[in-house]
Amino acid sequence: MSHSLNAVDAIVFHGPDDIRVENFKLGPAADDDIVVRTLYTMVSSGTELRTLAGYYKETNPFPVIPGYSAVGEVIAAGRKVAGFRVGDLVSYRNPKPVPGVNACWGVQAGGHVLTTLGSCRPVLLPPGADPFDYVIVEIAAISFRGVEAAAPCEGESAVVIGQGPIGAFSAAWLKTRGCRVLVTDLEQARLDRALARGMAAAVNGRDADAEDRIHAWTGGGADLVVESSGASAGALLAYRLLRKKPQSHGESMAHFGGNWPRLVMQATYEKKIEINPFDFIPGEGVTILAPKDRGVEDRQKTVEAVRAGKLRARDFVDRPVDYREARSAYRALR
Repeated sequence: MSHSLNAVDAIVFHGPDDIRVENFKLGPAADDDIVVRTLYTMVSSGTELRTLAGYYKETNPFPVIPGYSAVGEVIAAGRKVAGFRVGDLVSYRNPKPVPGVNACWGVQAGGHVLTTLGSCRPVLLPPGADPFDYVIVEIAAISFRGVEAAAPCEGESAVVIGQGPIGAFSAAWLKTRGCRVLVTDLEQARLDRALARGMAAAVNGRDADAEDRIHAWTGGGADLVVESSGASAGALLAYRLLRKKPQSHGESMAHFGGNWPRLVMQATYEKKIEINPFDFIPGEGVTILAPKDRGVEDRQKTVEAVRAGKLRARDFVDRPVDYREARSAYRALR
């Protein structure tokens, strides 16, 4: 399939802290592919800073195009493409690699060839959508998957550890479910933004009494904890913040009907964490969930949440940054 988008600029990591903008030709497009002109991308700071530091270098060696969250306009469609039209706006992830450079998901480029088949297919945005409103979809869908799996109920107490993008979206989803949400982080600016988004409370993890403060806010323990800091200390803190189901020596464990506190592990850990299971589990049980990605359905539900006004990109993104400022932008994130 021929198309008018022959060459694109891309952000390329050539090594730790070596950030460049280079020009590439897109590869060929198959009959079931579409070609998309990028309008906005969103940086997943944790993943992309790990990429920049070389954390994924064995599977995704330098030089590499980073990123997995983008919104664009369809400018060409193969003859076997069904359901997508030229002019459509789409949210997408995992494009086909640009020839001549490796990809760590690889959306930080001015255009892409995308398959319309399988779990990596793009999702359509509503007609007339402002594409900036939907730039959060791919990252927010990761948080949505973990929160939905935990089945939060209205009125439950929830704690989110870490207020990077994944933690911030996790807190927002919990709030839409009617939970009383407390967040904790080491950066006060992140906590201030969380309060501005309507969280019930925020505790700075640097405070000497931070853990006691969280217990006071949750009445002695949370029904649900999301761990999104990616730090060993955060993971070990998470289980200590869960409410404790009392031991019942005279009743079967089925007496509780599976109503255990839930722990959602929503982070990547660079170091192994050693635990004693009997110390780690509060009371006699805890449900631990570890979502690894997001599916097409998660992404579509996130698009609908944005359309319905439940999530607003402007609550999470201060301003767009020109891709030519990539070097200073990534260094500022670090």
